[in-house]
Amino acid sequence: MPNIASFHPQIVHFIVVLGFIGVGLRLLSLVVKLEWIRPAATLALLAAAVPGVLAARSGDQAHGPAERVPGARPAVEEHEELGERARNLFLLVAGFEILALAMRSKEKVRRLALIGSAATGVVAAFFLFEAAEHGGELVYSYAGG
Repeated sequence: MPNIASFHPQIVHFIVVLGFIGVGLRLLSLVVKLEWIRPAATLALLAAAVPGVLAARSGDQAHGPAERVPGARPAVEEHEELGERARNLFLLVAGFEILALAMRSKEKVRRLALIGSAATGVVAAFFLFEAAEHGGELVYSYAGG
């Protein structure tokens, strides 16, 4: 894979937006019966998984220079760990979403998959928030960006 480290700031903003919107829409889709919410949540959550993988990859490629900033290494490592957790959880959310799509004819299983997606999505959103907060700290406190 080519070196995409220089695109890390742009890539992470896609997962932040798609991840939070997708989780919010998925939660809303469980309580509100508007036709457009369910497919919009699915699209946003599936789309969040791709930049999640790319963000982790670009972050791995970019961490060397950021770690050389005096005192930044522990913060970089923590940001990296949080980002990897968020990526992994959003991949799990995507798996629940794909399961729900595959089980359209089995309403009970589909509903459980959507609930699993929502529950996992809340945890993923927490780690996404923490990774983003730590990334902002790197940029603004350590000039790591």
